[in-house]
Amino acid sequence: MRTKLAVLLVFLLVASGGFAQSLKPLKGISILLDPGHGGADPGAVGPTGLKESVVNLRVARYLRDLLQADGADVLMTRDSDVYLSLAERVALAQEHKPDLFVSIHHNASLKPRESNRSEIYYNAIDRGVSQKIGNSMMSELAKWGFGEESIIVPAGFFVLRNNPSPSVLTEGGYISIPKIEQELKTGKSLTNQAQALRLAIRETFKEGVLRVKFIVSEEPIKIDTPFFNLIFTANRPIDKVIARIMPERASGFGFDSLPSVGSTYRLYNTEPLASGNYEIQLTFTGRDGSISARTLLRLQVNLPVANSAVVPIAPFIPEGYKGRFPVRVILRDDMKRLNNRSIPVSLLYGKNSASIADTSEKGDSTLYLDLAGDESDPLNVKLFADGQMISETSIRVRPTTSRFVLGRLTDPHGNGIVNAKVLYGVDSRAITGPEGFFFVEYPMIYGNMKLEIVAPLGYENSEYWVRTKGEPVVLLSVAVNPISDRLLAKRIAIMAPLSFDNLIRKLVKPLMSAGAEVVRLNFPEHQSRPEYQSVLEANLAENLDMLLSFKREISGAIEVRHYHRGGRGKLLADALKFSLAAETPPINIKTCAGSDYEISHTGVTAVVIAFPEQMPPDYPEKLVAHLIQVLKTGF
Repeated sequence: MRTKLAVLLVFLLVASGGFAQSLKPLKGISILLDPGHGGADPGAVGPTGLKESVVNLRVARYLRDLLQADGADVLMTRDSDVYLSLAERVALAQEHKPDLFVSIHHNASLKPRESNRSEIYYNAIDRGVSQKIGNSMMSELAKWGFGEESIIVPAGFFVLRNNPSPSVLTEGGYISIPKIEQELKTGKSLTNQAQALRLAIRETFKEGVLRVKFIVSEEPIKIDTPFFNLIFTANRPIDKVIARIMPERASGFGFDSLPSVGSTYRLYNTEPLASGNYEIQLTFTGRDGSISARTLLRLQVNLPVANSAVVPIAPFIPEGYKGRFPVRVILRDDMKRLNNRSIPVSLLYGKNSASIADTSEKGDSTLYLDLAGDESDPLNVKLFADGQMISETSIRVRPTTSRFVLGRLTDPHGNGIVNAKVLYGVDSRAITGPEGFFFVEYPMIYGNMKLEIVAPLGYENSEYWVRTKGEPVVLLSVAVNPISDRLLAKRIAIMAPLSFDNLIRKLVKPLMSAGAEVVRLNFPEHQSRPEYQSVLEANLAENLDMLLSFKREISGAIEVRHYHRGGRGKLLADALKFSLAAETPPINIKTCAGSDYEISHTGVTAVVIAFPEQMPPDYPEKLVAHLIQVLKTGF
């Protein structure tokens, strides 16, 4: 009898636990709701004045109450009509690290439209929870009458691409459509929308949350070998890991289970890493089909210095040389690769003389030997790093039998210019190294010598005369001018179909000549929306300054479109329009705000240049020529 009662009691406890879980299906899940706009920023405004910010907040409040009833822990970025910047919204996500971030919006069209639809945007970098919940939301919103044409879009909005948590942005309907605006004034429409989002969240988390935790003492994780072994735990068995390393390089990953209590694993790389700073993006899949949030790990690889070198700019020290004599320090690792470490190094030479500096992030630097002018014996130079001597070299001291010229090539601001050719004599040449230093020799019979400077991309070629009064040693500094201060060292991404290649080449060459770095984005035309891949690459690229997108459309005029709030994109479009008006005959283009995907979903200035099918054949080339001039001179 007692045994039967015990079995019955256990059954009731299990049954009540399952019943409680069905009443609280989101217990243990944390969610941050972000009602878009607010305060001085009303967002879109309907035909009769309904503010998007008001509708967003009402939906968020309804959704909060429903999710809390399901047991979720819910926070809101705002609970009143106040303004919050995009950075402040992301900062809240970074602080609270929720399991899900939902930004709630309602759309408006720049062009008149009658049909309504909901749009779900998910973080394009996160193909795990973000994409999964986006698909579920799209399906539920369509079921609840928010447009049968509802779509899901991989996105690059600021609050998504900078978010550490799985994140989506919902556009529940078009407030710019009169009928929809009226519906959004009713509690029924707003509660239905909240209910649809609630059910989508329930569906996504019905298997619970796969939580992964790396056992690390600090970040960035510092290692001194080309291979790492990182230990992590999970709250359920792991079936698969998807890893990506930035900056991108060939590096495979593997993981295996460790024999310990619970689910403990080891993550490792299968290709060696060089010294440098990396970010590893990881997404895990459980055996039960659950997906983890994206995990970001910062890794700092500091390989031991070995095979390093001290290389003098000039091959010898001339007798009587007094002042600073430059030498190049190059760090390498034990695989003889450049060791990309910024560390303190010191040179010891002569009688207790020392030179101390930090190497650059590329693992090299220029240091100086302070010479008194009375050196006669070969100078022994020792390089120290990490508390040990890592290289030793001897630099000769000898009389000059020819003109000894030690120079430095700089820009107008005094920055050294690397990899310029210095041509002199009949067929002699030198190449400028770090900090712009170079060395040339020519016979004493020539008092003066012309140097031809073949500058690297971005700078003008020039001539310089070395003029002497008979002295054997000449120290000089040569300054060259940039072709365009505005374009020098700028990174410009170009997005265009294959049919534009001939035109793009005429744009790329002068941009690169002016010192810009051009990034040609992949545009897979076989895909239905090739711009999705292009924009993803743009958002993953580092330090882009601008994106130029070229298209062909059925329209009557050339259009240059920019972000609807203006800024640098509008300035560029207006400057290009003004420049083309000076053509004979004038070339008229239309500049306007655009809704192109690439304009809204990149973190840099983006401009779309759209050509009509029918136009004079020389118009595209003329537009590109004017575009180059506008970019060179600023706008």
